[in-house]
Amino acid sequence: DHYVGLVGWIQRNKRWDILISMWEELAQEIEERTGERWSLLAAGEMRDPNDRDEYMKYRAQLEQLERKGLAHFYEFIPRGDIYYKVMAVCDFVVLPTIDETQSGTLARIIALNKPYVTTAPMEGLTSQTLESNGGLLFCTKPMLKERILQLASDEGLRMELGNNLKRYLEEVVSWRVVADLYAEAYE
Repeated sequence: DHYVGLVGWIQRNKRWDILISMWEELAQEIEERTGERWSLLAAGEMRDPNDRDEYMKYRAQLEQLERKGLAHFYEFIPRGDIYYKVMAVCDFVVLPTIDETQSGTLARIIALNKPYVTTAPMEGLTSQTLESNGGLLFCTKPMLKERILQLASDEGLRMELGNNLKRYLEEVVSWRVVADLYAEAYE
């Protein structure tokens, strides 16, 4: 099975609605292009009780997609080992957002060398995506659709982006590299 991941805390600013609303059409187009069935793996939990209406709307839309065999919803608290395990089964992850509060999710994406698609322009997300060359950026709904189609249709691209993230993790943001930089700065 192939999975596009939508993983983490479910709240208004994460904009899960963007991908959920277009997934049925996207899944069909991916299958036409590749001959493979892809599912949306939406996994997480509501964080802010003020987002309950959006959460319930997302759940209802996901249940419709589940009945059609196009998606799976897995409810879990996005913390600890389970967060990594859920993300690990995804071929790539989509991180649509309207703000910068994505550091935990992005750190896990990088740690697992998972290619990803995320919103631009967002200072931190955009700069890490450009610096790592491990993900694709979008700023419109049609662009998001094209980026997802691009990743789902090209296993070589997914491998290349994943390898770029591995190199970025080991050579740029690993604790060893950062500690050496701090030690050098103190000297």
